[in-house]
Amino acid sequence: MPILDNLVRTLRRAEKRLGRQLSGIRTAIASLELSDAEVGEGRRKRKNKGQTERLAKPSRRRMSATARKAISEAQKARWARQKASSKKGITKN
Repeated sequence: MPILDNLVRTLRRAEKRLGRQLSGIRTAIASLELSDAEVGEGRRKRKNKGQTERLAKPSRRRMSATARKAISEAQKARWARQKASSKKGITKN
């Protein structure tokens, strides 16, 4: 029966090791769930034993060419108004 006793001891050690791993995994899941609630959506970085992982990479927002042109023209008009008012000696607060 020493072979059977040895097998039982080996299985009990494996059970303890797996229990510790499961506990660690549960702790990691709980901490990630907490940090998700705190940080919200977006790009997050987690450090795991010196390695950096990127999680939840957001999709980039794309702007159409017409939208970029409209924004550019509006900004140029603001600059022109500001430049014209500064030449006259008028400053807006």
